[in-house]
Amino acid sequence: MVASVAIPSPRVVDARIRVPGSKSITNRALVCAALAAGTSRIVGGLESDDSVVMRVGLEALGAQIVDDGDGWSVVGFDGSPGAGTVDAGASGTTMRFLTAVAALGGPVALDGTARMRERPLGPLLEALGALGARIYPLGDEGYPPVRIAGPLKGNTVRIDGSISSQFVTALLLVGPVLPDGLRLEVDDLTSAPYLQTTKEVMESFGAAVGVSGSTWRVEPTGYRGTTFVVEPDASAAVYPWVGAALTGGAATVVGLPGASSQADMGVLEVLEAMGAVVERGNEVTVRGPVDGLVPVEADLADCPDGAMGVIAAAAMASGTSRFRGLATLRRKETDRLHALATELQRVGALVEEGPDWIAVGPGPRTDVTVETYDDHRMAMSFAMLGLVRGGVEIADPSCVAKTWPGFWDALAEMARPLATEVIAIDGPAGTGKTTVAAAVAEALGGARLDTGAFYRSATLLALRSGTDPSDGPAVRRLVDDAHFSYADGRMRIDGEDVSAAIRSDAVNGAVSAVSAQPLVREALVRIQRRWAVDADRVTVVEGRDIGTVVFPDARLKVYLDARPEVRARRRAIEAGTNVAQEAERLAARDALDSGREASPLRPADDAWHLDTSDLSIEGVVDAVVARWRELTPGR
Repeated sequence: MVASVAIPSPRVVDARIRVPGSKSITNRALVCAALAAGTSRIVGGLESDDSVVMRVGLEALGAQIVDDGDGWSVVGFDGSPGAGTVDAGASGTTMRFLTAVAALGGPVALDGTARMRERPLGPLLEALGALGARIYPLGDEGYPPVRIAGPLKGNTVRIDGSISSQFVTALLLVGPVLPDGLRLEVDDLTSAPYLQTTKEVMESFGAAVGVSGSTWRVEPTGYRGTTFVVEPDASAAVYPWVGAALTGGAATVVGLPGASSQADMGVLEVLEAMGAVVERGNEVTVRGPVDGLVPVEADLADCPDGAMGVIAAAAMASGTSRFRGLATLRRKETDRLHALATELQRVGALVEEGPDWIAVGPGPRTDVTVETYDDHRMAMSFAMLGLVRGGVEIADPSCVAKTWPGFWDALAEMARPLATEVIAIDGPAGTGKTTVAAAVAEALGGARLDTGAFYRSATLLALRSGTDPSDGPAVRRLVDDAHFSYADGRMRIDGEDVSAAIRSDAVNGAVSAVSAQPLVREALVRIQRRWAVDADRVTVVEGRDIGTVVFPDARLKVYLDARPEVRARRRAIEAGTNVAQEAERLAARDALDSGREASPLRPADDAWHLDTSDLSIEGVVDAVVARWRELTPGR
């Protein structure tokens, strides 16, 4: 068993990925199929620790389940489970759902891990007792282990749903096989979206479920065998989505529709509030902001599993985020709220913790091995944080097998390296950036990336299509549909050499409107980052936000500057104008560049400042090359 896994950093999530089937849906479908008359087939179900213990538990009660390679064939016991013993392991859904199923027949003894014996079962046992079940505690009352026997005879019952929606789901699942169906009154429901998922799965197996306010009515229809296809797991999808949001990348989860009722789809709204762009359709794509996440205040009560990834991500936001509605996290595989607070503080984040809330903000980075508390979601959440924070190892990485056994292989596929072999040259106009960048690239045998050519190319696309250059979403669609390539100083769009066309007067007049659009900037920054990785050699890039936004992990960040009168004189010589005119223009340009909302001109915190006022171009180039060689000895 591997003791820990080091998270490679820096990385950017850039993936089109199919995540495992939904755990919530898989285990609901298995229960419905086992309770049904006849044979069912479940396709796309999650193969994990949780689904294994559910299948073994249902087989102990009389179901016949066969793995045929493409899915599971389930012969149900038609609402009449036998006697036996169920070991739910660490699976909360298995313990709660099969407690209700066992109460139909039995007697059945149910137990689980040491942690499972600390997770409450009382409200469900009280409700089952009110329906006629005979309950025999085998340990602390209201907790596993427990022996239970039926039959259930009642029809109407009330339950407290504030501790876990799984109690409510457990009762709903057995409702169709009760002689008179079930009328369920639910008080203080938490994580309500899970019940919509329960309803949809039950109806797929022939149940009739109605809801009015806090009252649920299940008709005594029984279940019929059917073929059921399990959706990809929104709880698993949270991790590539959060990874994309954190790293300024993009993650598309295939096969998961934007209209899915799964509870953790609620994470998408929170990521949007933090600055990510979310595209919903037949699949869902999250694109992270290239200039980092912003803090947010959010109620995460309806998406408690997905909450953990978002909370971890908040450690990299630009301020303090506050999350509430998290009381149920204290009763999961571990006290997740306290575990999050503890490990976030260890990695250097600033954290405050309350009974059902947590506040997280950025702090100094600390190298650490994150403890996972035998909790798969702790491991996956901190793995995503490690992609950008660095210095993170994950202890007990095998715990991800509970819901995503192939997570570490998937992470290696979806997270590609950032371009660190970059010299980022920033500074105001008149400091010689373009000339210096070209000469440094030549001196080092490296590549030079002309970021302006990409913005000019986007402008050309807009003009050719008749699109308003200031319509950010429309220009972004044009950029997403085109293929940009840049090599040997030549720019191509979909194979066409547009190097001359992008220097036209029309493009010159419209490029500033295009480059001011945040959506367009995000798309082009991603393309430029990928270009630098593919170049596979030192890359020199110049501009006004290269070290702060485009390549924040560049090995060398240079901020060129010069006295205002020197800059004005240089520009006057270059443009054939007088110094006073150029001084006025540069002052206006500086104000615009430093005050713009999207990626303002400013030195990176770790930039090397170089005043070029009294240096020749050759002197500046020699200084930058010497600085690079100091940072990369032996190369």
